Amino acid sequence: MRLATFSAYLVAALACCFSDARAAVGPEAICAQANTVFCSGFEEGNFSIWDDYDGNPSPWNTLRADPGPMNLADNHITRMRVPAGRNGTDLTKVLPSQQDKVYMRWYQRWEPGYDFNAPNHGGGPHAGDRNLMGHSGDRPNGADWFSAWMEPLYGRLHLYVYYHGQYQDCVNPAGSCWADHFPCFLDEGTNYCTKAAHRERIMPPLLENNRWYCLELMMDSGSAVSSDAQANGSMNMWIDGVEYGPFNNLWFRTTPNLKISVVSLGVFHHAEHAVEGTEYDNLVVSKERIGCLNQATKRPSPPTNVRSN
Repeated sequence: MRLATFSAYLVAALACCFSDARAAVGPEAICAQANTVFCSGFEEGNFSIWDDYDGNPSPWNTLRADPGPMNLADNHITRMRVPAGRNGTDLTKVLPSQQDKVYMRWYQRWEPGYDFNAPNHGGGPHAGDRNLMGHSGDRPNGADWFSAWMEPLYGRLHLYVYYHGQYQDCVNPAGSCWADHFPCFLDEGTNYCTKAAHRERIMPPLLENNRWYCLELMMDSGSAVSSDAQANGSMNMWIDGVEYGPFNNLWFRTTPNLKISVVSLGVFHHAEHAVEGTEYDNLVVSKERIGCLNQATKRPSPPTNVRSN
């Protein structure tokens, strides 16, 4: 190997080995697979691929240069912050095709200073009229809509699900009926969590600020049936690859025409909250489970039999 060639190699190798960030890569390979429904690593340069009515205004929706969960140079993420008081910020995507079953995977980091004690909602899949996204207090009728949001509750992630079979906090289906929790860790069956199969097998971890989490959820609409006893819908969630479900026998729909049509990422606060928000990267929506990205950093092997001429 000539000295000049070896010197160039050595510079590149040292730059790799003494730098924390790796070179950015293109879209994930899974984005090109037939089962992938939607994909964004937030490298588009703007929010034009999203379908929000508000146009995703700054400073609440911003794209930022950040190494992200994979520690990549030239990587970008999206940050969401919420205006003061009762308010929300999100990214909404109308899917190119409606689905009976979807998997979602994204990475999420809560900024330093984010207050997990401030009551809030998150994002996830939605079926039916998109104008019913975020609707609360009423039980869906099986033919109009259903939604699931992955969000913190007392600092632990869970799924908050509005659907036709909800039962945990439903005094009146029209006006006083609130979403079910999966896993339900509010009690051990005395009030809300009356179905043992829907309680926690493993308690989700307490969330920490300023670290990336790999988050996954699955929603299976199940068959269109006429009674809760026939229901076979299902949900599941994973945090950093650890499974916390499944939660089965859920009655989502009474008609096969009601399908998952929208996904969202977002934060909604009920009242006053900290300025700091949440950050996202590497969203994939698919017909099959996606899994977390491999975070192992590969370093170049040193040259062998080196000599200079």
